[in-house]
Amino acid sequence: MAALQESVSKARASRGDDAGPAEVHELPKPKKKAAAKKQPAKKTAAKKTTGRRPRSSA
Repeated sequence: MAALQESVSKARASRGDDAGPAEVHELPKPKKKAAAKKQPAKKTAAKKTTGRRPRSSA
């Protein structure tokens, strides 16, 4: 763990990042939108599905 701490401190020093801990900003609250009205689903004609065909014995 000490090697990791040393590596991090060297990396920060090499890029000049001695500002300390990062700043935390509050995110703005999202504005609530009016609920969109859902349209009724369109009914489609039922499709006829063909059953499995038996394997040919060829």
